[in-house]
Amino acid sequence: MSVGILLRQARESVGMSIEELAEATCVRRTVLLDLENDNFTSSGGLAYARGHIRNIAKVLHANADLLVDEFNAMNQDFNRPMIDLLSENSVTPSVRKESRISYALLAKVAVAIAVLVVAIPTGASFVHSAKKKIATTSNTTANLQASSSTAATSTTSTTGAAPAGTTAVATKTSPVSVVVTANAGSTWLAVTDSSGAQLFVGNLVTGQSKSFDDSQLINFTIGNAGAVDLNVNGRDAGAPGATGEVVHLQFGPGASSQG
Repeated sequence: MSVGILLRQARESVGMSIEELAEATCVRRTVLLDLENDNFTSSGGLAYARGHIRNIAKVLHANADLLVDEFNAMNQDFNRPMIDLLSENSVTPSVRKESRISYALLAKVAVAIAVLVVAIPTGASFVHSAKKKIATTSNTTANLQASSSTAATSTTSTTGAAPAGTTAVATKTSPVSVVVTANAGSTWLAVTDSSGAQLFVGNLVTGQSKSFDDSQLINFTIGNAGAVDLNVNGRDAGAPGATGEVVHLQFGPGASSQG
């Protein structure tokens, strides 16, 4: 026989209504009806339901131990540790399980650290090499400009010392002329003149050529130096760098190679 039936029989045997039992036990009428129908959810858990049953048994002068034993048998928790019953009814806080660190995650972290250790020195070496190459290019440009300046000074001195009785003729500075031809691939190209005005910016596709002239200086930025050949002032200067290399060049009057 279920504990709900036993509770109803005990209440009816003393002639007490649900309302009267609710007032005597301070347990809500709906909870009492649920207990008599073997529904223990509204009690707040098995531990609270067990306490209500003992309270009801005391008021009805019924055998509390018999009712509780029947209740335990129905719910199969008479042999469970008390700590489990208390946790089940939110009397004690649930034990929080510590998460275990995945060995696979640790392996991934280790690999990432190893990659960073290798990549940082390599990146530093690359930056150092790039700075060294820029410094070399700048020095070459400065030497070319110095040579051009010296040549201009020598020409002025020669023409300035004209023989007696002759008329000095002013010489005209030769312009600089550069032809860029994409022979081995396409490249991005930007060109400015001596005043900084932009002469060209865009892509030079394979087989395409561009010519540039100025009276003083032409500046070039070539995105793929190995893809192009240069002709400076009528002389073949070849490719100014390697495939994929970005170079910055300057050419002045009388130059025959990249600066």
